[in-house]
Amino acid sequence: MKSPREVLRSPKQPSCRRAPVRCGAAVGMVLPLLAGCVDTPLSTLAPASEVTRSVAHLWWVMAAGTGVVLLLMLTLAVLAIRRHPPRAPGRRGILVLLVAGGLILPAATITALLTFSLRLDEAQWPAFTRTESAEAFHVDVVAHRWWWEFRYPKLGDEARTMNEIHVPAGVPVHLRLMSSDVIHAFWVPRVAGKLDAVPGKVNRLRIQVDEPGRYAGVCAEFCGEGHALMPFTLVAHEKGEMDSVLAEIRERRP
Repeated sequence: MKSPREVLRSPKQPSCRRAPVRCGAAVGMVLPLLAGCVDTPLSTLAPASEVTRSVAHLWWVMAAGTGVVLLLMLTLAVLAIRRHPPRAPGRRGILVLLVAGGLILPAATITALLTFSLRLDEAQWPAFTRTESAEAFHVDVVAHRWWWEFRYPKLGDEARTMNEIHVPAGVPVHLRLMSSDVIHAFWVPRVAGKLDAVPGKVNRLRIQVDEPGRYAGVCAEFCGEGHALMPFTLVAHEKGEMDSVLAEIRERRP
């Protein structure tokens, strides 16, 4: 019977030379599947505003960084397995691993994430938001179990729409979020980050849609058994169309 050292030295050990090839093939099979996740109505990776472009940028940076770290760890693992006979790294090797993997890599990663996060916060609520209030388009959002009510202060108290919010494209839109019962969350993934609608409190959200179109929205906070019944649509119109759209909303008054 062979000793463990003899087994490790045996030339009949399974080769690890094919590991990087197999890993590459697996990645090649998975990437097309992930690409399909981008082209969906609720994908933040198909941005339609400055805010969601920042979110998508941050996501791709994190994904790329994670991929680099994963490949580095796989490479180190393969190199370690292929050593004959296996032996512990020397003092210098351990010091390099501790400094590079324990200090430099985490510090660089955290710094990069902090930088991109601060940019995202600035994009979502710029410093000039309060001064643009006069020229912004205002909508009051009231969440109910289980539907959305959108009021347009410019048109009076009775003008409202249900489960469909109408805004002008290319213009800042200021939303006041409220709830009539429990906590809900207003989220249009391609346009802005989510924000809670809390009973007894008014939260404010600024959005600006780049292009006219229809954008899917959802309630992103579990609010009860009818939670799945709370999707809504944000419709962005050309500036010249908004007057006729608002006139139609004023006339129908649900």
